Amino acid sequence: MDYRTLLRDSIKALPESKRAARQPVSSYTTPDIYRLNYNESPYGPSPKAIKALEEACKRPNIYPDWFSVELKTNFAKLHGLPDMMHVCTATGSSSLINILGEVFLNSGDEVILGDPSYEAFRDTVNVAGATPVMIPLDADMKYDLDAMLGAITSKTKMIVVCNPNNPTGTFTDSAKLEAFIKKVPESVLVVIDEAYLEFVSRPETYSMIKLINEGYEKPLLVLKTFSKAYGMAGLRIGVAAGNPDLISYLGKSGAAWNISFLGQMMAAEAIKDQEYINKIAALNAIERDKLTAELEALGCKVYESQTNFILFKAPKLENTEIYAKLAEQKILIGAPVGMNRVSIGTAEMNDKFIKVMKEILK
Repeated sequence: MDYRTLLRDSIKALPESKRAARQPVSSYTTPDIYRLNYNESPYGPSPKAIKALEEACKRPNIYPDWFSVELKTNFAKLHGLPDMMHVCTATGSSSLINILGEVFLNSGDEVILGDPSYEAFRDTVNVAGATPVMIPLDADMKYDLDAMLGAITSKTKMIVVCNPNNPTGTFTDSAKLEAFIKKVPESVLVVIDEAYLEFVSRPETYSMIKLINEGYEKPLLVLKTFSKAYGMAGLRIGVAAGNPDLISYLGKSGAAWNISFLGQMMAAEAIKDQEYINKIAALNAIERDKLTAELEALGCKVYESQTNFILFKAPKLENTEIYAKLAEQKILIGAPVGMNRVSIGTAEMNDKFIKVMKEILK
């Protein structure tokens, strides 16, 4: 039987995903393998979050709080939002991205994206039968905001900026991004993905949640995750902030109600421990500077990163060759956009990575 006859039209036409998470290989690895390919935190969650998990594990028989009241309330308090009605939760920011397509996109709509950027957005646009409008990054691998504004048409439904960007690690200054947002017409939903913002070390940096707190009336959603700096990737917890009326529409998706009880309890406590998050960000910045210097000393082209990963181009060898040779030594990295992306691990992990890179590039 040809099961394609059962599919939605948009799924029939869906191109293959470029996301690493959608490739038909197992992401499970044994403990002796260095996973420097998924931008996971090597430090794990806050001790307070671990304690909450231990307590929650005693009660796995109960359903979670469908409204995630404690988690939303703590998130709102951290970011100065008036109340939990400004917050939506889901199973990871990837799930929130799927919700955006489910709730807002129709066939024929256009969504403006950076190229390259986080492939989950292009996936959700394609699933909805909408059209991704890809705007190339500039020579420094940063968003061309003027070109994105120039691409807006009567068909544009959404415009997305990941700040910092994935897979490039590059950062758009907060004031510049705020000015860009204010230029977007009210007919277009602006989505700012701040999955890696906690790693940015520039003192003038701020979240675009600032605009929501100031009563910004045009459609704006800011996405956050507990997968990166919070070290909870395995629990799948994402958060969106926005105007309560806009947030209420996200709640129409069933995916907005499925965070596990364990995840809720952990995340609600993790938010309270910002001292730990600041410590992780500081450790990451030290190792990021070290890795950048070491890679440049090896002749690699390194793009300035403000995240917990680095995009680089090695001399002599293709990115897939670098990837394969490192994998032989039980070190996994990424191989996007004709370059390589390495997650920043502990000092020990990074030292081993550089040692092997030196051997490869001899």
